[in-house]
Amino acid sequence: NKLRGELVTEDDPVGRPSMLQRLTRGGVGSSKVKGSPHIHLKPVGRLDMMTEGLMVFTNDGKYARALELPSNKLWRTYRIRVHGRLTVGKLRAMRKGMTVRVNDGIAGEEPSKVTGKVVKYKGMKVNIERKALSKSLSQRRGTKSRGQRGGGGTNTWLQITCTEGKNRQLRRILGSLGLDVTRLIRISYGDYDLNTIPP
Repeated sequence: NKLRGELVTEDDPVGRPSMLQRLTRGGVGSSKVKGSPHIHLKPVGRLDMMTEGLMVFTNDGKYARALELPSNKLWRTYRIRVHGRLTVGKLRAMRKGMTVRVNDGIAGEEPSKVTGKVVKYKGMKVNIERKALSKSLSQRRGTKSRGQRGGGGTNTWLQITCTEGKNRQLRRILGSLGLDVTRLIRISYGDYDLNTIPP
């Protein structure tokens, strides 16, 4: 279970906290045979520093590659808290698939330059877990969420499942829709589920 603020790297020149270092200190990757070398662990589907949740590690490079290949269509599921106006159109766009112009400045980072690169993302399964629906979405459904006043709240928990694992994919998609990601947790990757892994 990766903690928020941890890197997924063996060594950081700046000395920021690393999940691999934490695992090594806890004895993960150590050989049972005295004097044997430390087992090299490869992370599968890295998470950025501010993302938390399920990380899969293996010492088998072929297995790691098989898990990461988009052609194998392994589902990755995330719980995401977003701040901003969520509409039916935004949900539809995520479910259908989107093209996003990639910018170096990701949420919470200093924007630098637009790379000019355009990235296509496949459609995803998107479900609303807990909501503070925007006015337009609640009116369309003819409902009001509990605790909603006036124009409605702007924090929503989503559950998103996708088969791609492109760099900062969910932050970029949601950011392009005017939604700020305030928490991002991976809860499953293929057959691995965060709820079934010991703490």
